[in-house]
Amino acid sequence: MAEEPNRTLSGSARRERAQGPKAPALQTALAALDPGVALWADEFIFGSVWARPGLAHRERMLVAITALAALGHTDQLKNYLHGALADGMAAREIHEALVMLVVYGGFPSSLRALTCWRGVVESVRRRGGTVDLGF
Repeated sequence: MAEEPNRTLSGSARRERAQGPKAPALQTALAALDPGVALWADEFIFGSVWARPGLAHRERMLVAITALAALGHTDQLKNYLHGALADGMAAREIHEALVMLVVYGGFPSSLRALTCWRGVVESVRRRGGTVDLGF
């Protein structure tokens, strides 16, 4: 059974956990586009949808990562990949979710996502971090 999300977390805390270290800059960029959009991210997306019971944070991250990958939204995908690694998600688990897109989203979507993923892995390694892909 999935862990229930911590209902006491604010939407901004959930967003920061999902998006990792770049979350403040991402929120600033949203607010520069329109303050309401930034507010919706914290209040609706992360304050309501991500706070629902039934899925653990890790499971919600996998859904978000695969949906962004399947739709080709690599700018946002990159942020969630960094956030997932920063939150302790296993690199192999992320990798396998992106490989499965070959079947359900097609080769182009999977290859685009895996290329984005490779860039994230290389970025983490350049900064002195380790990413174990298991192969």
